[in-house]
Amino acid sequence: MSPVSRNRRSVLGAALALPAALTVGGLAAATPAAAAGVDAGAWTPLVLEPGITPSAGSTPEVRLVTIAGTTFLQARGLVTCSLAADARIGRLPDGFTLPTAYVRAVAPRNNSQGVNACRFEINPSGSVSVYGGNAGNPITWIQFDSVQTVWH
Repeated sequence: MSPVSRNRRSVLGAALALPAALTVGGLAAATPAAAAGVDAGAWTPLVLEPGITPSAGSTPEVRLVTIAGTTFLQARGLVTCSLAADARIGRLPDGFTLPTAYVRAVAPRNNSQGVNACRFEINPSGSVSVYGGNAGNPITWIQFDSVQTVWH
């Protein structure tokens, strides 16, 4: 083996080891999430349309969470309904920061004909709608705990 080959290997080995050494040092100096700029807003109930009923003990609520400068929407709760078409189910609470663009996520719904999810959407005016129900496959409940999306 030529001396040039060994030198290339040693240079390559040193180059690959350097990022690993820096990463280990970075992990040792890491701070907990709370100290690193996580800001979670208060849970606030959605304002629901007539015919959209919150489940007992599981009122639909939203909040904004900011992590490292990026804001996310989180939702939780459960509603019962009978939606045979795409429909507005409510609006953001008064005083809640409005999005600057449409915000979309997927939410679990009753499993009917193999469909077990619907689209959850908030428009820039704060209206909350769901999409996916139809006369042959109505949405009878929607669970919001999985709704987490980047806020605009």
